[in-house]
Amino acid sequence: MTTPFSPDQAPHAAALRGLALSAGGGIGYSTDPVFAWNRRPAEGRRVWLVSGGGSGHEPMHAGFLGEGGIDVAVPGEVFTSPHNGQVVAAVEHVAEPGAEVLLIVKNYTGDVINFAIARERLEAKGYRVGTLVVDDDLGSEGAEVGRRGTGATVVLEKVLGAAADAGQGLEELLELGRRVGARTRSLAVARAAHTRPGGGEGFAVESGSLEYGVGIHGETAAETIADPGVGSLVDRMVGELLGALGHDDAADGTGYVVMVNGLGGVSNLELSHVAAEAAEALRARGAGLASLAAGTFISALDMRGFSLTLTAADDAAWLGYWTAPHATPGLPHPRAAEEPVGADVAGSDAAVSDAAGSDASAGPSGAPGRDAGTGARGGASSPWLDALAERFEGHRAALDALDQRSGDGDMGTNIAHGVRRASERGAEGPDRELEALAGAFLDEVGGSSGPLFGLVLSEFARAERRGEGLRRGLEAVQRAGGARPGDRTMLDALAPAAEHEDLDAAAVRAAVEGAEATKDLRGRRGRASYLGDRVLGSPDPGAVAMALMLQAVAEHDGVDLAGVDAAMLLG
Repeated sequence: MTTPFSPDQAPHAAALRGLALSAGGGIGYSTDPVFAWNRRPAEGRRVWLVSGGGSGHEPMHAGFLGEGGIDVAVPGEVFTSPHNGQVVAAVEHVAEPGAEVLLIVKNYTGDVINFAIARERLEAKGYRVGTLVVDDDLGSEGAEVGRRGTGATVVLEKVLGAAADAGQGLEELLELGRRVGARTRSLAVARAAHTRPGGGEGFAVESGSLEYGVGIHGETAAETIADPGVGSLVDRMVGELLGALGHDDAADGTGYVVMVNGLGGVSNLELSHVAAEAAEALRARGAGLASLAAGTFISALDMRGFSLTLTAADDAAWLGYWTAPHATPGLPHPRAAEEPVGADVAGSDAAVSDAAGSDASAGPSGAPGRDAGTGARGGASSPWLDALAERFEGHRAALDALDQRSGDGDMGTNIAHGVRRASERGAEGPDRELEALAGAFLDEVGGSSGPLFGLVLSEFARAERRGEGLRRGLEAVQRAGGARPGDRTMLDALAPAAEHEDLDAAAVRAAVEGAEATKDLRGRRGRASYLGDRVLGSPDPGAVAMALMLQAVAEHDGVDLAGVDAAMLLG
């Protein structure tokens, strides 16, 4: 375990500035909202490639900006998806309405929700938008929410970047991305967890053991195995990946693109060793090696582990895009594979500012500043929002601890941040407080919780009756996230409340009881879906947070809650 040099809050904005400074003027960045963009796109490019996700995975995605790569990278806080407002602001900064935009989205609940909402908002503004969801992780095969998106993201952003530079249109790029994505699978292992930004180990691994199938956000694997040694380990991984891709050892001479990727705490020496073992495992199964890249492309902070990604190159038409030169700081520079010449000399003769200038994103002397187009909205101070911010700050640590048992430990931090930002922004009177609260969650809170809470609060703000707002909020969350009651999500608090005609004491009591009942449910959505029985015994943090929020709205309306208190769920 190590101690991070960066502070535990918002290191990504400063990191973007460092990246831009090292890019020779080719990358611009904004600090509010946070995003970065390629300042030198190829002349033939017709489609803007946009990607993003939680920070902590560098060099992905900002390191893939540049000619031959992506156009826009939108990072969230560490291991937290960016909020949809960041995505919208980033696209509006680089492209005019009517432009074609391809969103490349890893299959994580928060990323999928925020990019889906961003797509709707962009399409309403006149952009033509396509979405490519990346879901290659074999370690999460069979999860109800689908496979996680991991190493294939690197392959796709490299291939699609070159194809976009060649002038392909939106539909062509979508078809190419789906074809390559369907031929790609990844698998990751770790012998030690990452260090959380605030300090402390993400999970424990016993000496001599490995987490087999670990996730890039620190999700523990479904299987813990004894360390068999690197040769046997890589052989097993390659065998399982080939099996998932339908490779036939006896008859299939297909070549494969192989990417060996460090998760942040593995040396290049070890990664090259893994690469050699992977090539041997392919050869032993009659599979060809089309291209091999080894390095750290998609990390998990400082996790002591690596991943393997295999892409079947049975369709050689796109292989030239994979090996095409590029000008990004972080993408691999792959080449077509050739058997290396070896020699054993002793034994035989065969063996929202630019780094180069200033704009609206730069403060004095080039220091990071507020983006000109996205400043905080002014409003009168609100005693209710101020008190609510203080209340949720008090709940933050308990909600984070609850979330650590089934997620990534940031639920309380995200909810407290949203309420605090609403308090700072203020409201144009008591009748606009819920609208202000909804706006803060939609525009400024990442992860899956922020936009979903924002949708519910938006419906409350619009509806004539709270009961109508409950039902419409329930429908909005189901539409955006795809969850159902019983999936161990915030819906398990929201749905029972929505059965009532109004947000009265009975409705809040139903929400509290629904949240309490999630302690007996296995997760079927979000990161809890990967943990099986490990989540039993603790209520879902999203459901608890929703019960707390519904209680707050009821109190805002002057409802007598008759002793109902959602805070009892925090223990």
